[in-house]
Amino acid sequence: MSPTDTVLDRITEALLTEWHRRVEEGIVADPAAHCAALAAVALAQIGAGPAPATSPGAELPPYSGTGALCAKCSHDQAITRHRAEGEHGTDEHITFGRSRRGERLERQCWSCDYVWDEALNPPTGDPRLIDVPTLARALQEAHAGWALDLTPECAAHMARQLLGNLVVYRNHVPDEELAAADAEDGAAA
Repeated sequence: MSPTDTVLDRITEALLTEWHRRVEEGIVADPAAHCAALAAVALAQIGAGPAPATSPGAELPPYSGTGALCAKCSHDQAITRHRAEGEHGTDEHITFGRSRRGERLERQCWSCDYVWDEALNPPTGDPRLIDVPTLARALQEAHAGWALDLTPECAAHMARQLLGNLVVYRNHVPDEELAAADAEDGAAA
């Protein structure tokens, strides 16, 4: 086998693998986008360009949430699994070597077992984390009614000191529990 045949085989295999990956993942794109992706793979194989992008946000559809709709059977419930870069998915039959897929969320229909990939959906922050003004107000409200109420400045200072040493989360307490605790505090006084 000549070196040209080896390069041609590598390019052909890479092109077919990329094409099948895009089809199996349900990537909807115009023909120009498919051609561009395939050209990037071919160039990477012959060393004439960058490796194809495997980042999930570049080509994967966005995360569809808890009510994902299956493209095959229209069922509205799917399992979600995190797949690390190079980790084989449920739908891949090749078990040797690393997968060419990047990090992604793998979705699987509960009804027909169809599998597709979606982009990661990281949180933008923990909504339960309390900031200084919120904790300062809570401290002032907790101290209200005492002989000397906390000044806003004192409450803010205490909040900064507490948050510097602790991680404080918001905890929603049902109104019934708050009323019972207030009644208990009143009876104890």
